[in-house]
Amino acid sequence: MKKHRRKILAALVLLVLLVVGLGFGARSWVTRETTPAALVRQLEKALNCRAEITGAKVTLFSSPATLEVTGLRLLPRDAEVDKPLKDRLPPKKIETLLVIPSLTADLNLPALLKREVRVGSLVLTGVEAATVRKKSGENTLATLLGSPPAPPPDPNAPPPPAKPPEPDKPFAAALTLAKLQSAALSVRNEKKKQLIRITDLNLSLTNLSYATALPGTPPAPPAPGAAPSTVESSLHLTSTDLKDQRQQMDILIAVRSTLPPLQQTAPADGTTLDLEFKAGSYLDRIPTLEKLAIKLGKLKDQIGLDLTSFPVSGRLERDTAVKARMIGGLLRFEEDTNFNFDTCRIKIKAGSWFNPADQSHQFDGIFAANEKVSTEAIAGVENWLKTKGESFGPIIRSTILKKLVNEKGLLTLPFTSTEDIGRPEVNLSASFEKAMANGLKDAGTELLKDTLNGGDGLQGVLDTFTK
Repeated sequence: MKKHRRKILAALVLLVLLVVGLGFGARSWVTRETTPAALVRQLEKALNCRAEITGAKVTLFSSPATLEVTGLRLLPRDAEVDKPLKDRLPPKKIETLLVIPSLTADLNLPALLKREVRVGSLVLTGVEAATVRKKSGENTLATLLGSPPAPPPDPNAPPPPAKPPEPDKPFAAALTLAKLQSAALSVRNEKKKQLIRITDLNLSLTNLSYATALPGTPPAPPAPGAAPSTVESSLHLTSTDLKDQRQQMDILIAVRSTLPPLQQTAPADGTTLDLEFKAGSYLDRIPTLEKLAIKLGKLKDQIGLDLTSFPVSGRLERDTAVKARMIGGLLRFEEDTNFNFDTCRIKIKAGSWFNPADQSHQFDGIFAANEKVSTEAIAGVENWLKTKGESFGPIIRSTILKKLVNEKGLLTLPFTSTEDIGRPEVNLSASFEKAMANGLKDAGTELLKDTLNGGDGLQGVLDTFTK
C-alpha cells in the first residue's frame, strides 16, 4: 500500500488532533455562544472544510468540564460556506468526508490557562472517513483538514504593520483515555486504481502525553511513576484492485503498542508493537513473493527447476503474532515469525526491520512451498534430469537439488527482501547462492570424473545446451 499503514495512521492522528483542537478552543466558549451555528463558523474558519453540526452541549462550570457534540460532518469546502446555515444548498457528490456522529470529552479548564490541554476521556462513536489519493499525490482528507484558502490580497490596501515574532512558549497535552468505536475509513488511490477499506475499527489510547520545551532547554522528564502510554486496536482491512475488481487483501488485525511516557517525538525508541494477523486473512500477489518468483525463474535455465505454479498469494491458516520494538528509528522483529499460509510457509527472522519514516525494510526470511507445489516442482526436475543421461541426473540431484529441499521434502529457499516494502528488491540469500555455486562446482568435478571413467555425464551437459 503506498503506504497504507501510513495513510491509516495519518487519518487517525488528524482525527484526534481535530478533537483536541475543539477542546483547546473551549476556553473562548465561556464568553460566546455554543450553538451548532457558532461551532460551524469556528470550524470553517480554522479548516478548509464545510461543516455541519446537529447539536452541541458544553458544561464549563462542572469539574471536569464536559463537551458533547452530535452529528458532526466535515465536507469539502464549497461556495455554501459563505451563506447562513438555513440558506445552504445540500452538498453535491461527496467523495471526501469526516463524520463523527457522537463525541464526548472531559476537559480540564484550569490547565488551558497554562497552555496545557488535559482531557480525561474522549469517546468517538461511529466515526466514518473517506479520502481520495489523487494522481498528483494530494490526499483530499488532509486537504480538508488543512488551513482554509487565504482571501485574495487587496492591491490598494496598505501593507500590514510589521509584528515582532511571538516568543516560543512551552506547550503540553495529556489524554487519559480516548476511544474510537465502530469506525470506518476508505481510501481510493487514483494512481494505483486501488480501494482500501477499514471497517470494524476500534481504537483505545491510554495515558497519551506530549510536551514541548523552550529552544535550548531539555524537555521535561516524565513525572516519577508515570505510566507508559498504550494503544490497542482491532480492525478489518480490505483492498480491491479497481481495474479488475480483484481482491488484494482481506485481513483481520489486532494491535497493541506500548510507548514510553511523555513522548516528545514519535515513534520513539523503546516503543513496542504487538500485531496479530487473524486466521483466514488473505493476501494476493504478495510483492516479496512475486519478486522471489522472478528470481527463481533463473533456476529453470540452470537446472530445469520450473516453478510456474510458484505461489504468490495465500490465506493464513492460524493466528500469527508479530512482536517488534523501535530501536534507532527502526521497528525490529524481536523473534522469528512464521506465517503459515495455505500455499506456503514464510519465516521472517528476528532482527529483520522496517522503517516507518520511508517504508524501507530488510527482511531476512525462509520460503517453503507447500507439499503440492514442492511435489510438482521436484517431479518436474526429476523428469527433466532423466533426459540428461544416467550420470548427469544423479550428480545434479545429489549436489544441487538436495540444497533446495528440506528434511520434510518441501522446496525451501532463504531470501532477503529490501528497499520499499511495496516495491521490494528480493534476492536469494548470500549463503544460499554460495551453497548453489559450490554445488555447481561439485557437479562439475563429478562430471569430469564421470567422463574420464567413460560415463555419459559430459554428454548430458552437451544435451542440456543443444536440445
